[in-house]
Order: sequence, then structure tokens, then C-alpha cells
Amino acid sequence: LERQLVLQNLMRERQAAMQIASTREFLKYFGTFFGLSAVVLTAGAMKKKNPAFLMPIVPLGFVFAYNCDMGYGTLLQRVKG
Repeated sequence: LERQLVLQNLMRERQAAMQIASTREFLKYFGTFFGLSAVVLTAGAMKKKNPAFLMPIVPLGFVFAYNCDMGYGTLLQRVKG
């Protein structure tokens, strides 16, 4: 029984490590998309003189911040706590 508990804990740790690695990989692609989108939307807002073009940056920023916290921050420790 004790051996099963150790193996279950090991599997749980591996699964958490896999989730962090997956988030970090996703963050590479999403960070590129977010940066490019921010530049293009800002240029469009300046060219058209319409600040409504900047609105998509807000939700994209929240998704980016969440994934940064998940991959490199302390989100998993806070969830465990």
C-alpha cells in the first residue's frame, strides 16, 4: 500500500511537470502571436485614429498573463495551497 502511494505521488508530480512544460511551449507561440497582434493593432489604431482597435489587446493580455503565471510563476503552488 505504501509503495502504491509513492507511485501515485510520483505520477502526480510527473503530470504537473508535463502540464508546466506544455504551458511553457504554448507560451512561446502565444507570446509571438500576442506581440505581433499588439504591434499591428496599435499601428491600426494610430492610422485610423480609432482607439477601438486596441480592445482585443485586453483579453489577449489576460490570457498571456495567466499562461506566464502558470508556466513561470507560482500559480500551481497557490492552487495546491
